[in-house]
Amino acid sequence: MDGKLKAQLVRETTLEDIAPRYRDVAEIVGIEKFILLSEYALGDELYFPKVENVLAPARNRRLKKEYNGGNVKELADKYGLTVKQVSYILRNVPHPEQMSIFDWMDTDSGK
Repeated sequence: MDGKLKAQLVRETTLEDIAPRYRDVAEIVGIEKFILLSEYALGDELYFPKVENVLAPARNRRLKKEYNGGNVKELADKYGLTVKQVSYILRNVPHPEQMSIFDWMDTDSGK
């Protein structure tokens, strides 16, 4: 189908033209974006992950920035996680007050 004709048909498409099963999605994203998603999927069903899974990387970056060495419980409460979950996320983050061996060597040698 020619692009100009397709664009005209997209503009003429209404929510009533879309199967009831998909109308909620079309209302959320708009008819034009819904048609783009339909073209992308090529008739296959699309899987959308849970919001929590999409937002987890941003949340984890914030946790790491907000961590001060003694606020794991507060972070757990703030982000709706358990202390164990927060500790796991922070497992590779050095304790802010923890001195590295190199800091100790500099201090020990009087530098």
